[in-house]
Amino acid sequence: MKIAVHCANDVGEQKHFWQSTGLTPASLLLNADMRQNMIYAGSIPHGGITFVRIHYLLELVKADGLGTDNPVYNWSILDNVLDVLIENELKPFFELMGNPEGYFTDYLDDTQAWAWRRLVRDLARHYIDRYGMDEVRSWSFETWNEPDVGWWTQSEAAFCVYYDACLEGLQDADPQLVMGGPGTARTLSNIFKAFVAHCDSGENYFTGEQGVRVDFISVHEKGVRSCKEDLNPSSMGICDREIQAVDYIRQHHPRLADVPLMNNECDPQVGWLDYHTWRGRPYYAAFVCKMINQHQMRLTDGLGVDYKLLSNDNGFVGEWGHRTLLARFSEFEDVKAQSEHRTKVTDLQENPLRRKFEMLKKPVLNVMALLALLGDRRCEVTGSDDPAANVGVMATRRDDDQVAVLVYNSQDRIISCGTETIELSLDGLPFEQAALAHYRIDETHSSPYEVWEAMGAPRWPSASQYAHLRQHQEPTLLEAPHEVRVENGQLTLTFDLPLHGVSLLVVSARPAAGPGSIRALRYERYAGLTDNEQVMLIWKGPDSRVIRTFEVLYAQNAAGPFQRVNEVDTICTVYLHVREPVHQTTYYKIRTIDYWGRSSESDVIEVAPATSK
Repeated sequence: MKIAVHCANDVGEQKHFWQSTGLTPASLLLNADMRQNMIYAGSIPHGGITFVRIHYLLELVKADGLGTDNPVYNWSILDNVLDVLIENELKPFFELMGNPEGYFTDYLDDTQAWAWRRLVRDLARHYIDRYGMDEVRSWSFETWNEPDVGWWTQSEAAFCVYYDACLEGLQDADPQLVMGGPGTARTLSNIFKAFVAHCDSGENYFTGEQGVRVDFISVHEKGVRSCKEDLNPSSMGICDREIQAVDYIRQHHPRLADVPLMNNECDPQVGWLDYHTWRGRPYYAAFVCKMINQHQMRLTDGLGVDYKLLSNDNGFVGEWGHRTLLARFSEFEDVKAQSEHRTKVTDLQENPLRRKFEMLKKPVLNVMALLALLGDRRCEVTGSDDPAANVGVMATRRDDDQVAVLVYNSQDRIISCGTETIELSLDGLPFEQAALAHYRIDETHSSPYEVWEAMGAPRWPSASQYAHLRQHQEPTLLEAPHEVRVENGQLTLTFDLPLHGVSLLVVSARPAAGPGSIRALRYERYAGLTDNEQVMLIWKGPDSRVIRTFEVLYAQNAAGPFQRVNEVDTICTVYLHVREPVHQTTYYKIRTIDYWGRSSESDVIEVAPATSK
């Protein structure tokens, strides 16, 4: 297959509108496994995962006097949960969902409507005080999740009053805070229609004004219904149903036609808990790339939709076949908590088995790292203009310094195989000498599931098996960075791309300066399932987009000698050092290496013995 990328032909901004995940319930973030999950999400370079959409955050708020003018709140548990996100440079996609103290039973009751407005106002003011105005303005606030399928138990009229209370409460705190909805699950459901009609021409319950501000319209469209079987999802069907919503709004509520759209639960299949092994394999990663490209081609390019966010709801904790970013091995099962979505906080703090687990990256997490390396301007592509085709391309540029081209080979049919030979021609390259790096996700690259299966699929891998699996869990270079000669702005590359697979080719001019230094190096301890101890190193990487790897250096003396302990290259900003127990202070630092071998080193961090932390 011949594909041409015309690097000098700019066709618009490349918005990274896919940088999101989601989970439930909020209280899981009080536990070590979910906290580690969020560390991995935050480790994707350049904010590759930025937003985390979480159900029932307001269940964590304690309050007295909600029906009065001066309620008293205890935000401490919610603070602890949101601190996990902020510490990892993640942002809440904040669903205003939950019922503190069970007080709110009818939003058509005037006292309750005003109480909810005050709650939202005070919530926003609290987090502006805690994190700063600029931070909270970068969040998005949203209505109650999926009010059309049982999550919402009141009337459509009550939902509209509830929305007004959310909006007015946020505006009382800061008029620039972002609010939208309705996050419905069924295509053009009655409550969806009632919501957009209310925003278009309905009467604001509090102000009496006609028409209610809405900053985005959200829906949930997925590839196929929940089923224990491996039903084949329809990627094009997701877009088809979103287009129905766009057409409905444009026809019936043209005043809202330019409001940004999002699908913030755009999953291949309904039901996070149903076990589908493809979720742990490259199929899922390639499907995500195809969904992104189809949305860009069909909705952004084809219909001029201002597409704000496309998110998988895959931030849960679970095994290979669950809808998660990582595979967790643990003696503790919290399926009940995640399926019922609401759990007593004390129940999650009492079971010590929760503290012992092992986590392995899946290809769907690794593909977020590859997507993060795309540029900020789109390049014209020829030879790949059918959004339904197996092979698709996203070609981007960043100034005159870099061109990044992502090619996927994805078929909706789960049981499918094959290989496509790709001849990729680049013209209009803005440099003559460059380095080429080629990243790959397929069944033999960036995918530990196949390695685990080859081991005999052990239920409880040994320490050496976990170590071997982790050597296969990072975004992998098919070709190490090497110099290439660009003739008259042209470069042709040929490679085979398996079904299902993803290639990212990054062609970069050499920057004048080497990689910048990392910052904010810190560590966390975890209790795994073996006799070894675990020290997780977390850092914030430089803005450089030509990093080959971070090397994690370790010593038992502050003066060294330091030795590299991560055998496999990583472009993500986290490393779990699994080591034999050490009963003394130890030391770590991070070395950053770019495509040309230039390096920089961080300051040294001191790690106290386990008994001291």
